[in-house]
Amino acid sequence: MARRVRKPPFKACRKCKFLVPREATRCPSCGSTDLSEDWEGAIVVIDSEKSEVAKRLGFTQSGRYALRVR
Repeated sequence: MARRVRKPPFKACRKCKFLVPREATRCPSCGSTDLSEDWEGAIVVIDSEKSEVAKRLGFTQSGRYALRVR
């Protein structure tokens, strides 16, 4: 019996790594239409101005981001 592979509820923008709903066709963060369902890891940035992690990773807005996008 084959295992069901569950699709993640988000797609990731290949340009800025912002996570968007699977139904989205454009990234609300950068406007790119290059979205991927093949991503790993996630980070939620609450306050991008105070977050050292967000600064190191280059995330300028608050929101959900993928750590690796293919």
